[in-house]
Amino acid sequence: MADPLSPSDKPVTRRCLVVAVLLAVWLAAMAVVVKTSLDRLTVPPWGNPVGEGLSAEVAGDTQVGQQFTAPLPGLYRIEVMLDRATARSPHPITFHLKTDPAAADDLWTAQLSTEEVQNGVPYRFEFPPLRDSKGQTFYFYLESADSAPGDAIAVRYSPGATLEGASACLNGEAVAGDLQFHSFYTLRTRDKADLLLTRLAEGRPYLLGVKGFYVGLALIYALVLTLFLLQTARAIR
Repeated sequence: MADPLSPSDKPVTRRCLVVAVLLAVWLAAMAVVVKTSLDRLTVPPWGNPVGEGLSAEVAGDTQVGQQFTAPLPGLYRIEVMLDRATARSPHPITFHLKTDPAAADDLWTAQLSTEEVQNGVPYRFEFPPLRDSKGQTFYFYLESADSAPGDAIAVRYSPGATLEGASACLNGEAVAGDLQFHSFYTLRTRDKADLLLTRLAEGRPYLLGVKGFYVGLALIYALVLTLFLLQTARAIR
């Protein structure tokens, strides 16, 4: 039976395979570089930094809380500055996370004891990531029905703080200032890509300030690369 490929065709086919493999490796390497760059992208915590302030006791029927709007997706941790200087007896404390003070159900709840609180160290409340948290309003508060005034933990509070879209709350009612807290976010690759585009466009004039402009550049690059690959394949054939 005759060889379907003539001797002159075999080198061409071999070159096509080599070029195809090299292009595939190059594209995979580019994908790894992009993915690695995005993975290194980090976001700082958002909230009211620790500093001078007052203390609001969590005792009896008193609920001390904070309402805020999450700036990013993937909210997964809230750290609150607590003070146990006046707490002598161990009492249970409950942390509630809700969408707003009027919400009937909690998104997440945790319990701790006054014995776990250390002065000057934020207490960490970590929960499953809320992927659609960006732009959403949240409200957390602490309560300890078994604690009495003078024998209870307190939440550090900055009456002069002004966080956009946020407010400290006492028994569900907004008051001036903010608690001393930080919120943390974990981003997926697509979230990081969106954040990177936002940072590229932020503060730039005209089209340079539009995220779609950079998406368009990426699409043009992909189109030019595709045309280059097609021309290379035709030249080899």
